[in-house]
Amino acid sequence: MAIASGTAAAITAAMALAGAAVGTVSSIQQAESRRQQAEYQSKLAERNARQAGQSAELADEAARREKQAGYESAVKKRQEAARIIGSQRAQASASGAQADAGSQLDQIMDTAEKGELDAMSQEQQGADAAYGQQLRAWNLRNQSAGAMLNAENLNNHAQTDYLGLTTTLLNGANRMGRNFYTLGTRGPLLP
Repeated sequence: MAIASGTAAAITAAMALAGAAVGTVSSIQQAESRRQQAEYQSKLAERNARQAGQSAELADEAARREKQAGYESAVKKRQEAARIIGSQRAQASASGAQADAGSQLDQIMDTAEKGELDAMSQEQQGADAAYGQQLRAWNLRNQSAGAMLNAENLNNHAQTDYLGLTTTLLNGANRMGRNFYTLGTRGPLLP
């Protein structure tokens, strides 16, 4: 039993159209699923960026506090050294020794030197701690910028993911055209 060439063409076209329709629906569902996933990941990346930015601000504040604490500690060390020097002078004067000469002067100079070294050490410790916090803030800002770029990339990907749908439609149209061409040049290909 032979099928007329027009009937065969209609059946072939209908099958190609059905295949294109099923492929298109599947592509739409996949594209929508990928879009939703990309939007979700984009929102997570934005949230991570905000958190990293807030943490960077906290690290900046901690750096200011560390530097201030180092300065205040240095001031206290200098005041402590000044009190000790005052006490040494008072003891020297009470004993009748000259405070600004000889071994008394050496002792006062040593105390002043040690006091200043301790103060500078305290100030440096504060500066080092502040620098560590500034590095932490810098790293957090870089993380924030990276997360924002990731969010933007994911958002762009979510918007352009429908290219697969266009490809499916074009492939279906190509199959239909090829079937009509084959049918027109060779006739129906039936067993």
